[in-house]
Amino acid sequence: MKRPYYLFSNGRLRRRQNTLFFEKTAGERVPDDQDESGASSGTPTGERIPFPVEQVESLYFFGEVDLNSKLLTFLARHDIPAHFYDYYGNYTGTYIPRDFLHSGRLRIEQVLHYVRPKRRIYLARAFVEAATYNLLRVLRYYLNRLEGERQQHVAQAIEIVKAERAGLRETQEVAQLMGIEGRCRDAYYQAWPAILQDGPGEAFTFTRRERRPPTNELNALISFGNSLCYTTTIRQIHRTALDPTISYLHEPGFRRFSLALDLSEIFKPLLVDRTIFRLVKTGQITRKHFEPHLGGIYMNEEGRKIFVQQWDERLRQTVYHRQLERHVSYERLIRLECYKLIRHLLDPKQEPYRGWHMWW
Repeated sequence: MKRPYYLFSNGRLRRRQNTLFFEKTAGERVPDDQDESGASSGTPTGERIPFPVEQVESLYFFGEVDLNSKLLTFLARHDIPAHFYDYYGNYTGTYIPRDFLHSGRLRIEQVLHYVRPKRRIYLARAFVEAATYNLLRVLRYYLNRLEGERQQHVAQAIEIVKAERAGLRETQEVAQLMGIEGRCRDAYYQAWPAILQDGPGEAFTFTRRERRPPTNELNALISFGNSLCYTTTIRQIHRTALDPTISYLHEPGFRRFSLALDLSEIFKPLLVDRTIFRLVKTGQITRKHFEPHLGGIYMNEEGRKIFVQQWDERLRQTVYHRQLERHVSYERLIRLECYKLIRHLLDPKQEPYRGWHMWW
């Protein structure tokens, strides 16, 4: 079975026939903004780690890795995307092979659903409705496990989200939908201190969501987790004939796969937020796993390794799918969401799209 490979060490990635080899190099990695030499990643240690290309679903580069155009051609031939992160764990970009699943009709329908306001607002509303519903599911899960003031804080957040969701049906502007989604998330994040306020979680302070840069440990966790969710969604979209640059809630723009932003909103509560809660509440992630830089707080390499390990386990976790009548992985749920969107785009009356809702 294919799976993603996460490379944290410095080195060089090579190929020999149908096998990839990662050759480790010695030396401490220098922050990207402090090294403009363009020199190779270090001195080879002689350690070589092989992995058959048939087992590789995608590659994640967190270390400083050298590769050449022949290697990229080889990855493209086997349809293996590569995702790159900088020294501080910020997502920097994706090398994605050219489309191998083409559908002219689907591409046309994607564009038509974007340029026709009623069709676009339907899909944008469905994304926000599903995303905010899943926020509520997470809040209700913890509501029944808390007491006193902590329970009251979560209950207040639930009422705010419910009130905001009540206005979804009448909303006819994408910007207004984005505003509803943003206010729901603000209320949701306000409940986080109550959820985490026991055991190891007491060491983490959190008042509001802050990005670029994240100003505390929880914001750093959210940013890193969201970037993993984004790249995971890109991978799943790439396995379909959908164009990842044509979106409906987020405005299509330059240098981003905006459809992945739309779809990942639905799965962040399950994949990102529940992973963060688990890591923090069990003490697997502590304040020692972060470091300051240029006015922000970022996860260090040890922290990113812990997060990625838990992330990979969560993607492989399964749940019984009532419509399919079989167990599917959490990652597979994203692919199924892509298929649902495709069916809607091709025949919106016969297969109207409804965003994925947590049922457990």
